[in-house]
Amino acid sequence: MIEIKIFRDEQSILGFSACGHSDFSARGSDIVCSAISALSQTAILALNQVAGVVPEWKKKDGLLECRVPADVEQERFVTCQVIFKTILTGIENIAGQYPDFVKVCNEEV
Repeated sequence: MIEIKIFRDEQSILGFSACGHSDFSARGSDIVCSAISALSQTAILALNQVAGVVPEWKKKDGLLECRVPADVEQERFVTCQVIFKTILTGIENIAGQYPDFVKVCNEEV
């Protein structure tokens, strides 16, 4: 199962972690894992290329974690929120369609 943790404070999304493998089908043909990977990686690219923010991130087999630096100026932070909410919309939709393979939870930071 892929577990998506959304890192939040009281008002904002500060980042996310995608951990695990869905095991929906064999690696290389797993549409659930591919969809989550594509959305997660798009978030990192969009934070950099659209918001102009260099996110803190790490990637290992079965893990992609991303956080927005604490010192992001307000205008860019607002754009980060739009990106996070957009990506989260897609991830929650996938989790709704494949609840045995993707779980989304919030983590207060």
